[in-house]
Amino acid sequence: MRINRLTLLRTAAIAVSLCFLQACLETVSTPPAPEHSATVSLGSGSGNEPGSGEDAGAHVPGTAAHDTGHGLTQDPTPPQGDVGGPFGLSQLSSADGEHTYIGDFALAEDCADCHPRQYEELQGSMHSASHHEPFYRAFALLALEEAGEEVYTFCSGCHAPAGVASGLVIAEEGKELPAAATAGVNCDACHQVSKLSGKQGAWGEPGNASLVLDPGDVKFGPLHEVEDPLLHEAEFREYYKSAEFCGSCHNVIHPSSGVRLEHTYAEWEASIYAKKGIVCQDCHMRSVEDAIKVARELKPVVEMGPAAEGGPDRPIYRHYFVGANVNAGFLAHGPKHADMAEARLKSAARLEIQNAARTNDGRRISYEMVVANVAAGHSLPTSFTELREMWVEQTVTSASGRLLYQSGMLDEEGNIEEGSMVFGSHGGDAQGRLTYKAWEVESFIWQRLVPARGEARDIVSVDLPEDISEPVTVKARLLYRSAPPVAIKMVMKDQAFEAKIVEMAVAETVID
Repeated sequence: MRINRLTLLRTAAIAVSLCFLQACLETVSTPPAPEHSATVSLGSGSGNEPGSGEDAGAHVPGTAAHDTGHGLTQDPTPPQGDVGGPFGLSQLSSADGEHTYIGDFALAEDCADCHPRQYEELQGSMHSASHHEPFYRAFALLALEEAGEEVYTFCSGCHAPAGVASGLVIAEEGKELPAAATAGVNCDACHQVSKLSGKQGAWGEPGNASLVLDPGDVKFGPLHEVEDPLLHEAEFREYYKSAEFCGSCHNVIHPSSGVRLEHTYAEWEASIYAKKGIVCQDCHMRSVEDAIKVARELKPVVEMGPAAEGGPDRPIYRHYFVGANVNAGFLAHGPKHADMAEARLKSAARLEIQNAARTNDGRRISYEMVVANVAAGHSLPTSFTELREMWVEQTVTSASGRLLYQSGMLDEEGNIEEGSMVFGSHGGDAQGRLTYKAWEVESFIWQRLVPARGEARDIVSVDLPEDISEPVTVKARLLYRSAPPVAIKMVMKDQAFEAKIVEMAVAETVID
């Protein structure tokens, strides 16, 4: 029955801004020299790299040749068995497969008396706002309108797991629900997970809320011994220190087409981080400074402190869950989390200009623009890469300041100039048309990502005007935003916000 509804709906997944971490692992490694190139008239908006502007940037003399991408997309794979669980298309389940009682789920505020540090760290995170933050809500309600309750509930499996498990999501929009049903990814959404089910599921990997919830007086976690708990019992589960636990929601697989809409766990699994035993928690449940150290040394950092008020010092984890969402101040009322996200982005990549040279007659320069992923244990960008955008803005100027070439500029609508060096994905619908709606995605029509500890490079050559004989300066900035304006306006309309653009890295060189 579920498969029949699935075939009719052609549904999909989480269309949101939970910001961590982000899409398909078989993408770019260091590419060879370009097999072919395209000539771009500067400012004309033509070219082979993706972009949305039709005439972005000023028209300046010169031409450039770009390597066009080298991104490989993963072919969708069919499920092996039932794609869903007892509550719909997600794999979320309960211990007995029946709906749970919503009163058995605690609110974060209930945990704050004994765990004030964890509570304070969680507030303002994208986890804490996963059901309510406005960008996700706009996408979720559009999915409800266009694709129906099954798709909405599928998304809610990760965004409001207690609501789905209790059968209270879906409810008609506007109906008042118990606070626990819409509390998002709060304390109990993680600490009432008694089992992981992903590797036994239809896809053979974690994802689509492959969790078993067992709410009640027993809380599950990574501690072997808990001395005399006052309000609940505690049981140890090894998987709380595993990446598979996080991958239960940070892999999102289209339940009909099999497209990996978000493949962050699989990106990590293929990385040096996984081989060295570095898991999600070693970076995303650490301070920014410790996370940078972990990425640099590929060794976990252990922080000691009490897990509860008055408890003994033991290994502890931070609960900020910071990824790349620099819009957390607006979306989740978390300005501190937004600042931490920006710091994380600024440490994640390196931008270099290599092999810069000028022809003997002085009429042409060439260089390689290199983007290296130096501190993310997954691809850059990651998560829902059909929305995420990372790109290189670059200019070539004469010694007198004359603009000779530019790329990566934004047009008046905020679209990236076509022909730019861009990273992300384009989802395609059944007709192969670009779509930002996850439930419509049947394939990737374009994808370019930088894997963990990998790099991507474009070769750029610029013809110089005859009157330019002095040295020229190449400047570049690696930029990131969580979604393009066109997608935000599509779902939020007059409530649309402007996604912050973060400068991740810079590079500059002078060519004589």
